[in-house]
Amino acid sequence: MARRFGQKNHVKVDPLAYNTILLGEPKIGKTTLIRDVCEKLVGEDGYMFLEIEKEDGADAIEGIVYEQVKDWSTFKEIKDDIIENKTTDYKDLRVVVIDTYDGFIKLAEAESIRLSNKEYPDAKVKTIDAAWKGYQRGQEVALSLMLDSLWELKEVGVNFIVIGHVKTKEVTDVISEATYNTLTNDVAKTYFNGLKKKCHFLALAYNDRSIAKEKTGKKDFKGKEIVKGVVKGQKEKLNSGMI
Repeated sequence: MARRFGQKNHVKVDPLAYNTILLGEPKIGKTTLIRDVCEKLVGEDGYMFLEIEKEDGADAIEGIVYEQVKDWSTFKEIKDDIIENKTTDYKDLRVVVIDTYDGFIKLAEAESIRLSNKEYPDAKVKTIDAAWKGYQRGQEVALSLMLDSLWELKEVGVNFIVIGHVKTKEVTDVISEATYNTLTNDVAKTYFNGLKKKCHFLALAYNDRSIAKEKTGKKDFKGKEIVKGVVKGQKEKLNSGMI
């Protein structure tokens, strides 16, 4: 009798078959890049951008296929319509793009608060920290709402790409005492780690700047020459890797 369980995996060449996060600095071209990749791989019928909350990058991109999503009920309406009509109206749809993750979080948090107030009508709250009796339960529900929705789409053959912002963080080297900026994600750790663990690839788009030190002709209170960093050139880069 042949064994019933245990299957051999084969790595797919198609990048849209995997869950992907693209983080990047503001206005570096994240939306345009993903639009170009999607159109090259699956054409205009194969993708849909969901411009979340106040994100409006699609307004400046000719021909992009998108929907504006102002609240969770709109997102749910779009998701449910795709699932219900996948084999007809959306038969070529392969990927939805969440643009951006921080906006998606705001919608999910608002829904988490609404559901909490529905569950506990005598203890209504206004903040995510207080939702579901506190202790980060509100955030946990919001994260589950987002991930469960994305997996509902995956079950009918529609994968996802999530676009997110980054912020700069000043770091001082403990040995040289040199100060420099590094990039980090722009959302709470709970949300970033929760999504990151479910994705195959993470990409970072950033400006690689060449900085030279120049004297200012001034001295600090210790009499040490003050120098400043001056940008001598920059170019856009994209780094990616498996998570």
